[in-house]
Amino acid sequence: MNGLKVLITSGGTREPIDGVRVMTNSSTGATGAYIADEFARHGADVFLARAQGAVQPSESSVKQQTFSTAADLDSICQHVLAGEEIDLIIHAAAVGDFVVESVEIDGLSYAAPITAKLPSSAKLSIRLRPGKKILPHLKSYSRNRSVRLVGFKLTDGAMEVDAQRAIQAVFASGADWVVHNELRTIDTHRASVWSAKGEVAECASLDHLARHLLLLGVGAGAAG
Repeated sequence: MNGLKVLITSGGTREPIDGVRVMTNSSTGATGAYIADEFARHGADVFLARAQGAVQPSESSVKQQTFSTAADLDSICQHVLAGEEIDLIIHAAAVGDFVVESVEIDGLSYAAPITAKLPSSAKLSIRLRPGKKILPHLKSYSRNRSVRLVGFKLTDGAMEVDAQRAIQAVFASGADWVVHNELRTIDTHRASVWSAKGEVAECASLDHLARHLLLLGVGAGAAG
């Protein structure tokens, strides 16, 4: 894999509510860190956009930048993809669907985020708005027009038909492959890797998933 350049995103975004409180998710970034280590051990040039506080890779050759908000992550992706000839993007970060638009305190509305700590005795209401979807923009950010993209999709108890719709939505956003996993088996790292042609590889462990992505990386490097 010498010469292969890979951008990996990992961990969950954090959207501020006030000076100390945030809205986030339960992603630890362990999957992205593990995959980054595997690519680095096999000689790839790895760039990791990692959430603050997320699991860190062990390989010292991995080039890291940390993000907090979805806007931070989007900015890092734009910078790396415009500056480096990235062959493969593995977008494993859990990007929040919403950002905080405003906070109502005892009936009065204020634009978010509020820099001070909100009083714990106040009656609060939080208004959310949809955040920017990063995945559909990643290929357009890239200086490499042949860049390949792996998207991730987590479902929670979805019927097969609903899971298929969710997977197809990721393909519609520009992904070449989709890693699908279910919340109920997330701790075992079981996943299905789908290709745009409908081919599926079942991965029973995180190691198995990483090795399959390595094979996709070889193909992406050859295509580039």
